[in-house]
Amino acid sequence: MKEKPRALLINPPVYDFALYDLFLKPYGLFRLAAALRKGGYETVYLNALDYREPFSEAVAGPAKRKSDGTGKFFRIPREMPSILQEYLPEGLNRRFARYGILPEVMQQKMREARPDIAFLSTGMTYWYKGAAEAGNMFKSLFPGVPLIAGGVYASLMPEHCRTHTRADTVLSRLDGETLDLLLRKAGLTPAGIAGPLPDPLTDLEYWDDAGVVRLNEGCPYRCDYCASGALHGGFTAGDPEKSFSQFRQLYEAGLRNFAFYDDALLVNSESVFIPFLEKILAEGMTPSFYTPNAVHLNRIDPDTARLMKRAGFRELRLGYESSSSDFHESHGSKYREGSFTAAVEALRRGGFKPRQIAVYILAGLPDQRSDEVETSVREARAGGVRIHIAEFSPVPGSPLWSSCTERSRFPLAEEPLFHNNTFFPMEWEGFNRNQLSSIKQEAATWNRNILTKLV
Repeated sequence: MKEKPRALLINPPVYDFALYDLFLKPYGLFRLAAALRKGGYETVYLNALDYREPFSEAVAGPAKRKSDGTGKFFRIPREMPSILQEYLPEGLNRRFARYGILPEVMQQKMREARPDIAFLSTGMTYWYKGAAEAGNMFKSLFPGVPLIAGGVYASLMPEHCRTHTRADTVLSRLDGETLDLLLRKAGLTPAGIAGPLPDPLTDLEYWDDAGVVRLNEGCPYRCDYCASGALHGGFTAGDPEKSFSQFRQLYEAGLRNFAFYDDALLVNSESVFIPFLEKILAEGMTPSFYTPNAVHLNRIDPDTARLMKRAGFRELRLGYESSSSDFHESHGSKYREGSFTAAVEALRRGGFKPRQIAVYILAGLPDQRSDEVETSVREARAGGVRIHIAEFSPVPGSPLWSSCTERSRFPLAEEPLFHNNTFFPMEWEGFNRNQLSSIKQEAATWNRNILTKLV
């Protein structure tokens, strides 16, 4: 007999053409788990992206992983959905697949959980097939148990999410009061958490081999290709003491690899980011930090660069986006002319090597021309750093969304699978697939040169 009410927390599988674990963690789900634990609940975490699950490994083979906590997931080929085949661009030869533990393993774990309530995390809108699989499987097993969906897809496309996952409730945001309303509605005991949810659980079973740090919430900028405003509202500066306390627990539990999840890591750095790093140095800790979310170029100065290097940053990804001033005037005002060169110079003087610095260049926005991206790549090469071509995905809730739906040849509003940048949704006569492929090849060749010839 269960002594405590039991909540099942589901991180679903992913259906896509490719998937790489660049510190993918359901951060919000882990905060929810902490709130439920504080409220006296037993929590069961069903991680469908568990790359260590033995039965799935026996079928799919071992997932190749790296020592920094990144790597691949189990991959099982699947037939491409018919709607995608109907619109498949000529020359696109990509294989569709399901990433994660076997469906029968996921089903067995659900059965064993026997929950009183379940929470489903959702990621990218074009990953909804995995969330739908998990949601439908759960409701088939436990039709009378409430299923609550949250996360990016749930927030940006709530009605689509409700229809396809069979969730009883779809949330855009969750705080303690909303959680208690959901629990009462399910006939369960309130968790009694006031205000924002607490920091995530620090159990290693949740984190595996890499942790996450988030100092601030949201972003003060309003770039029209980004949905941060729709997801988080405004910008809220964090508390370095509180963040360090949570980091310390993960560090003392044995984790050494950490990724920052901030959208605006260096905003208000003198009151949050810098004190956080100074505490790490004062304690003599030796973590390895990574920034899968790019940091703002114009926030990097020589002192900050040196501090980051001393505190353990192994790689720094910069939000360059474009060398074009017209691009930044049209899409966002976070970039200042000359800040790319100044940031790279500060990082190099701070001790970062070329292979440790990477820039994101955006490609494929509505009406963006290929020559603009080509120029940006040349400018980035002049800086002597690695280049990542960030292929644009239309995002519901972003200011550019209506322009995307009007101009794309794909039914973006009806079918989220077409938000996937594999399809180059905003291809037009000024920027075609062959030109994008050429740019990506140029960047890849340059990166190999950085990694093999320069130290």
